[in-house]
Amino acid sequence: MKNFTLALGLLLVMASFTTNLTGTSSVVLSDYEGTLLESAPILENNNGDVTVTFTVDENVIVSSSLIGSSNEIFLLENGDSKESKTVTLGLQPVDGKVETSFNHIYENNYDVAAIDAMMTAKNPDRRPRGIIIWE
Repeated sequence: MKNFTLALGLLLVMASFTTNLTGTSSVVLSDYEGTLLESAPILENNNGDVTVTFTVDENVIVSSSLIGSSNEIFLLENGDSKESKTVTLGLQPVDGKVETSFNHIYENNYDVAAIDAMMTAKNPDRRPRGIIIWE
């Protein structure tokens, strides 16, 4: 019984070191209801390689760009296909942190014929937003 208790204790200690040394973490962003997102975005940090995974309608056009220190993700509504797609994007760290924001551009808010400005009614809905910081 004593050997079993020691073995169990050793196993727990090894598991805690393994978990702490992997350098992985994830964050689920909330506040996506009423946006073009069909699922909560998940930010994952795997030893400094940060990705975001989310689901949108098959017709939504997805693009991203590093603007300042924020990885801006643009979702452009383009009809409703009744089908979904899962998108995974790599995010770039700036000064040891990764910041992201989703910009939702709805069909009723843009004029494709306008050259000077894409938005005619209002600024994009910028949510959810998230940050991963690591040392």
